[in-house]
Amino acid sequence: MEVFEPPMICCSVPDSRYTNAVEACFNISQLKTFVAQCEEDYQLLNHCFNDSAEAGLRKDGKVNTWYRPKLEHTLARPPMSMDELQELGLDAYAIDKIDCPDGLLWYLRREVNMHRTAVGLDGSKVDVARAMEAVSRLGPRGEGGGATFIAGNVINTVQRSRYGRRVAQNMTRDLRPARNLVASAVDPEVKRNLDLVIQGARQALEVINEGANELAAEERIIREQEAVYKRKFDELDERKRKVNEAKKRLGSLAGKIEVCKAKLMELENAPPVDDERVRLKQELLDISQKRVKVAKDYTQLIRALIVDQIAATRSGIEFLQVGANRSALEALCQEKDERYQRALAEFEEGAQGTLFYFILFSFAAAVAHTHDAMFAADKIFLAAKEDAKSKRDISVELVRKMDREFQEQFEKMEVDGSVHERTVDQLRAELETQKANLDLIMITNPGVVDQYERRKAEIGDLSKRIEDKEKKCLGLERDIKFARDNWQPALERLVASIGKKFSAAFDRIGCAGEIRVSPHDDYEKWAIDILVKFRDKEKLTLLTGQRQSGGERSLTTILYLMSLTEEARTPFSLVDEINQGMDQRAERAVHDSMVEVTCKPDSCQYFLITPKLLPDLMYHERMKILCVNNGEWLPEAKGIGNMMNMIDTFVQMRDRSSRAG
Repeated sequence: MEVFEPPMICCSVPDSRYTNAVEACFNISQLKTFVAQCEEDYQLLNHCFNDSAEAGLRKDGKVNTWYRPKLEHTLARPPMSMDELQELGLDAYAIDKIDCPDGLLWYLRREVNMHRTAVGLDGSKVDVARAMEAVSRLGPRGEGGGATFIAGNVINTVQRSRYGRRVAQNMTRDLRPARNLVASAVDPEVKRNLDLVIQGARQALEVINEGANELAAEERIIREQEAVYKRKFDELDERKRKVNEAKKRLGSLAGKIEVCKAKLMELENAPPVDDERVRLKQELLDISQKRVKVAKDYTQLIRALIVDQIAATRSGIEFLQVGANRSALEALCQEKDERYQRALAEFEEGAQGTLFYFILFSFAAAVAHTHDAMFAADKIFLAAKEDAKSKRDISVELVRKMDREFQEQFEKMEVDGSVHERTVDQLRAELETQKANLDLIMITNPGVVDQYERRKAEIGDLSKRIEDKEKKCLGLERDIKFARDNWQPALERLVASIGKKFSAAFDRIGCAGEIRVSPHDDYEKWAIDILVKFRDKEKLTLLTGQRQSGGERSLTTILYLMSLTEEARTPFSLVDEINQGMDQRAERAVHDSMVEVTCKPDSCQYFLITPKLLPDLMYHERMKILCVNNGEWLPEAKGIGNMMNMIDTFVQMRDRSSRAG
């Protein structure tokens, strides 16, 4: 249904003389109120404007909306008829002087009471006293009793007293000039023309919609036909694809048939296996003969090389001897020169001239003899050098004529010096070894091939078994990981929960403690590490039987058991003499923690066996203390003594002494 804009927008006063009076019937809130004609529109308006932030209003902003069910019998009737209005000098009711949509009239009557507000332009003609009596009359159902009328520029608000004689009372105020309804918001003629245009457009839209519906029906039929044709086309296309695939497959099979025929013909025309075996043996024999020939050539070269090596060795020895002789001669010359220098020095000191000439002659003769010996040694050295060079050239030429493999081997021997290290006997022994190897080449074992095939098959079987075992191993590892992923997080959460309580218990006694899971590759070696610190300067250390004292171990054990108690679901727990070895501070803290944990409503039953307890400990009403007397000093008669009476007597005496003090 239509929702009306506020009256200040959609209402107008055709007769401008009544503008002030008509606007005076409204307050500012009523002028700005949106009016709905049904509950759904009213709720939607409130949701969009006031309840949702999408409207963009300020936090303190609010849009006025209104809706009331249209119940005519609940509405008060006008206080006067039109004849009475004319008789009293009033012109009409305010609702008759306003132009508004029909749906807005219920709002103007129900909320603004414009159907009960009389208006008279000329105040001098209005009989105010009679008008007061008229507007304050009660209706047949007791309604009315008061109303408003405007006489000129005065607004009269009449009410009847609710007590006593219920006389009519009139409250007057001046009529203010209108500010909102002064100018018509909407020209009625323009609105009428626009309504006609809208109506024509709606009719044209209906015609277009009818045509569109017809076209939609035709389109639907065409689409159905298109779907049928498309389905047929897809079927034909699928058949075409299958035919093409069959053609390709036939072509491929024809090619394979030709290849198979060629292979079959080749196998049919192939020589027998025995002939092939004979041919292979002949090829093997030819290759062996070639290798024997190469080995013989190599042997000859080695023999020639041995001869050359002997000559080269001899030349080297001679060269070394000549070098040694030359060194000896140089040493002798140096010695002679030193003697000459000494003799010359003696001569300079005053030796006789005859002695000088004799010494000088002797020295000259010695020098001449030395020079002759050096010249002869040089000649021998040069001859040996030329001989070694010629033999080296012969060896190089022989090596150059050998195969590339032997050349590389010989070069390697020259580089690493092994060719100079081996003696003639060693070279001859190696030659005999190579001959023996050549003789073994021709000796073949017919069972080697069978043994090779058998071992190859065994290796294949073992490899397959290893592969199967590796697959099983991977499967087991995967299963182990899956199982571990299921229980390890739960275990870690449980240990973390216990560790949190364990650390809190240590914090309460001024120490530090922590619990960790200690994983290991061997699941039997998994453990829970308990780390404790009892002194400020220490670090967290693992709880062991060597580092911590007995009291510290007992304290750690009971706090760990307390932490387990909150997580465990056992019916009861029993601890024996856990407080032994503790100092009083730790024992008191442990006792308080034990009471706090075990006396909860959902805690399991907890037994603590101890030979002694500290005085003035904290006790809970859920605790029960059983004192067991045992020993040789107990009386033999039964039924004597009552521990509870003794305790009660002690408590009473203590209370009396405290009150007396």
